[in-house]
Amino acid sequence: DEGYMSHPVLGMSTCCPTNLGTGMRGSGHILIPKLIAKIGFEGIDKVARSMNCQARGSTGEHSEGIDRVDISNWRRLGYPEYNLVEDMIKCVNVISQMEDEIED
Repeated sequence: DEGYMSHPVLGMSTCCPTNLGTGMRGSGHILIPKLIAKIGFEGIDKVARSMNCQARGSTGEHSEGIDRVDISNWRRLGYPEYNLVEDMIKCVNVISQMEDEIED
């Protein structure tokens, strides 16, 4: 038994399936210290997931969001690239607006 996926014509699959085909991940880092302090990283991720996106720490998956976060599209396969980028841009704009609405 092999520990890898294989296909008799296509060969070996040695990457995460979400990186195959149009499994595009677009992301943007945004500086949102007030929003992180107000609703926390989990709250930001909840907002992002409601918009087909996800929040990650600014140094990668499973890292902390101290003053900035990485927002990326959550959906990967089965959608046109423009929809995936559009998801991310809309989410970044909403979260940035939430940050701007918090008084100092």
